[in-house]
Amino acid sequence: MSETIVQKSSRFLREVWIELHKVAWPTWEELKSSTLVVVVTVFLIAIFIGIVDFGLSRIVRLVFSL
Repeated sequence: MSETIVQKSSRFLREVWIELHKVAWPTWEELKSSTLVVVVTVFLIAIFIGIVDFGLSRIVRLVFSL
């Protein structure tokens, strides 16, 4: 006989709870340093993409204005 949706949901939540106890959670210091790395990386990539976009748009304007 197949399980009901309530039984499946209950089993799923129990398994999730068990797996969450196996997770190696980072310390507060690790979390702060990792967050800083992500923010700086995103900022640098945004600057790079902005410069490339500006350059390419200037080139396109030059080509089409001829």
